[in-house]
Amino acid sequence: MKFQFGEILTLGICAVTAAYLLTNRQPIRALRGLRPFVVPFFLLAIAWTATVLEGIPSGASTPTIIFWEQSPSAARAGGIVSELLNLLEHLCYMAAGLWLLVILWRAFRSPPETVS
Repeated sequence: MKFQFGEILTLGICAVTAAYLLTNRQPIRALRGLRPFVVPFFLLAIAWTATVLEGIPSGASTPTIIFWEQSPSAARAGGIVSELLNLLEHLCYMAAGLWLLVILWRAFRSPPETVS
């Protein structure tokens, strides 16, 4: 398995933050300024999870509990799974970035001028 400490740490921080967000939904709903940032956070959470899972299907000869490493044919398919996880990761990063772009564009666009 090919894990980097930073990836695991990021996923751990993400899991703690997601648990907090999910258990404290009512106070978060009261903070209208934070609500638009919930969707990009969860998109990033999916991306970070895919990053960690991407390191699992390494095709190693040691037995693991991950389904794509249980047999030689599944280990070959692990390359495909790894590529799909990589695609999912980058699509989630793109979607989160676009969502944040729209949020910031709406927040900082100039208000319409009124004629008096």
